[in-house]
Amino acid sequence: MNTSVFQFFYLVIILYSSSVFFGGKPFWVASLVSIQYGLLVNLKYFRIIKPFFINNSYAEKVSAPELFFEVLIFMSASFAVAWLASILSVQLRSARADLKEMDEYVKRVKRLAYAGEIAAGFAHEVKNPMASLRGSIQLLLSDIKKGRKKDVDKLGEIVLRESDRLDQLVNNFLYFARPVQGDKKRLNPCSEINQLLKIFRQDSRFLNSIELITDFDYKGQIEIDPDHFRQIIWNILINALESTPSGGKIFIGIKEKNNKSEIVIQDNGDGISQEITEKIFDPFFSTKKKGSGLGLSIVARLVETYDGTLYIKSDGVNTGVKVVIIFNSL
Repeated sequence: MNTSVFQFFYLVIILYSSSVFFGGKPFWVASLVSIQYGLLVNLKYFRIIKPFFINNSYAEKVSAPELFFEVLIFMSASFAVAWLASILSVQLRSARADLKEMDEYVKRVKRLAYAGEIAAGFAHEVKNPMASLRGSIQLLLSDIKKGRKKDVDKLGEIVLRESDRLDQLVNNFLYFARPVQGDKKRLNPCSEINQLLKIFRQDSRFLNSIELITDFDYKGQIEIDPDHFRQIIWNILINALESTPSGGKIFIGIKEKNNKSEIVIQDNGDGISQEITEKIFDPFFSTKKKGSGLGLSIVARLVETYDGTLYIKSDGVNTGVKVVIIFNSL
């Protein structure tokens, strides 16, 4: 009888064919394998070919019935494996289809939940200026009817201020929902940030009480809309400034890493907890009393628009915050 270890690999081929082919094709593979195996056994039986190694089983002369029985057993095993593999293949494909459908369903549910959170946040943010507008307009109408002009100007200023606030909120929300496609240009980020820092130093919140440390070891260029780039850097710089106490430091560095430009903005201010870090880019999430929670969300969307990467790292409260922005280098 043939006791070659290579018999096992015939069955492996049938199993593999069931994962590649579909329907009845594994049975065709089993047929081809059986024909090949029977042919090889007959060629060895009539000593037309010799095996690569010879042991006692090869050396012995087997009878024709034994040879027929061996081929029959192998063929039965091949078709049994093909049948089982086909059943498993069908079940596997069905399971994959079900998993794909379930994955799409979960994604839809997540999108709806996310949209619900955004809608709730937007409604919450709109509620305050709308309440101020309503109250101011009611008082304004009352004063006009009664002929009182003392508070008209003051109430008018409140109406204008709150309407501007509402307009800004709506514009920011629309900008977050669908960022405007900018005019891409090649620019040197070191030069752009240097120009931005000149304006940053003039900000009333800066007042030369914060030490700026720069390290621009980058000669390349990136492709991005200059206004979008300035908006990204400015928002992060303002966040760093607002969380850094007087006498603190803000570091801005640019270097090339793996054919990409890596911009690092780091402060030694209050820092943020891990729980806040996970939510920092969520729309309408803010730790500031007067913040809309859209600033970093818009920054993240802009960076994503230009195939960039943005992440924030903080080891906890009072450890500062490190922001890393990565763009493709040219």
